[in-house]
Amino acid sequence: MMRFRRRGRAGAAAVLLVLAASVLPGAASATTEGFTTKFVDVSADGGISLGAMVMEPASPGPHPVAVLVAAWGGGRTQNVIPARDLADRGYVVISYGARGFGESGGSVEVAGTDDIADVSTVIDWTLAHTAADPARIGVGGVSYGAGIGLIAAGFDPRIKAVASLSGWADLVASLTQNDTRHGLAGLVLYLSGKANGTLSPETDTMLTTFLEPAISDADSQAVIDWARPRSPIGYLDRINANHPAVLAIQTWSETVFQPGQMVDFYERLTGPKRAEFVPGDHAATESGGLLGLPSDTWNSVYRWFDAHVAGTDTSIENEPPLVTRARPGMQPPEYQSGWADVVGTPSRLYLGRGKGIDGTLQPEPAAWDSSIAANRDTVANGGVPLATYSLEALSGAPPTAFLWQVDRGSGAVWNQPPAESATEIRGALRAHLSVVPPAETGTLVAYVYDVDPAGTGSLVNYLPYSWKHATPGSNQPVDLDFSPTAYTLAAEHHLALVVDSKDPLFLDCNTGAGKLGLTSSIADPSWLEVPVRRPAENGENQ
Repeated sequence: MMRFRRRGRAGAAAVLLVLAASVLPGAASATTEGFTTKFVDVSADGGISLGAMVMEPASPGPHPVAVLVAAWGGGRTQNVIPARDLADRGYVVISYGARGFGESGGSVEVAGTDDIADVSTVIDWTLAHTAADPARIGVGGVSYGAGIGLIAAGFDPRIKAVASLSGWADLVASLTQNDTRHGLAGLVLYLSGKANGTLSPETDTMLTTFLEPAISDADSQAVIDWARPRSPIGYLDRINANHPAVLAIQTWSETVFQPGQMVDFYERLTGPKRAEFVPGDHAATESGGLLGLPSDTWNSVYRWFDAHVAGTDTSIENEPPLVTRARPGMQPPEYQSGWADVVGTPSRLYLGRGKGIDGTLQPEPAAWDSSIAANRDTVANGGVPLATYSLEALSGAPPTAFLWQVDRGSGAVWNQPPAESATEIRGALRAHLSVVPPAETGTLVAYVYDVDPAGTGSLVNYLPYSWKHATPGSNQPVDLDFSPTAYTLAAEHHLALVVDSKDPLFLDCNTGAGKLGLTSSIADPSWLEVPVRRPAENGENQ
């Protein structure tokens, strides 16, 4: 386990006073805006400085403190709008870019020991140089800043509240699911890190190793060993011991940090907590607020800090702590007391052969054998990282595919009969398949679609699965636990399961051509399990 050093107070920092209202809202006049704004360099371990922006109320202190850690690639002004809004509410706000990014020195360690200790250094500086209240401190951030803030709450008991927006709980699970690497997301992370910061040698090596077309078991384990101590879930006992109030806001279609890991993290927190799950992709729901647009997400952050840092407004504590917005469309929020109130009752649909080229999703098990071409893609896909589902957050429309265009030689399709009424899917879909691999290593990708009467499929969920040591020609069980979701299937629509063997999102384990067998028997049937919430199970909603 990593060990973090507590920092002593930093020495005097060089201060550059910037009064530029056109660039920094609220910086022009303490008289009209109620706070002053300045740029500072905070001395940190390793002889580096962290570039920070400080907004301090003009009224006498002590004031509650909000530390905002920038997202991947961001600097001290990335959070200028939330900083202004919090300063308007009476907070001393210090916003900074993590080392290696923005105006900060050093190199990017991906939530390494120095990154976590830097949070304490910034708090030390703030207490020494502003009218800050040491008993009222909150830390928040988007994405990279969210993960750093969560881990820091386990190492600095002065942190009374954390706001994690599009953060991660388990970096290992974020990089790899079912032995399948999230290659395209990793490539975006690596290229943006190289373009906007200075990666440490270790970070550069781990990310380039992760992106190798073929990766050995030893190299794969090295990446896992690097990622594990950078995961908040590994410090859950320390976080619970410090008892910070944790707000986590996550998107259902998160490409980088899937929502299931945050559900598990949230459920295991023992202190004050609140979680919100909304449509969209990574950082989509909070980006509008960063640009100055109205934002329910940032309003929740402000209310959370007011309740658990400033102590000025505790109204958010009177609401049920778990909030969900269902897909598709802009559906109203639902409030539940716990995750058990969100999920529906599992309903199992068995995969049948069907009368045509497609199979059926049916109530009874069936025996059949089929096959698809291995190492070939179809029009079914998981979308473009950070783009496809961000568009959904704006438009309300999930990514679509015309299922009649799926090459039946490269993908298998099973359809359910049309639903007579709307169906509320709540929780994690599961599937069990039996496959016959053509090679020792290989990959399949499963997709669940909401299909309208015209045959257009809206993507509900997807999941890859790889095997590395299979016996070619022998049955291989494949068990899939999809990320949880909240999705309402309209009347006259139906679900479809599509299976192929390739997707641009993933670095697959396919090694060549051949046929991937798909089988089902009465003794070991293949199935799709859908968590369906009945009207009687919706009593907690408001």
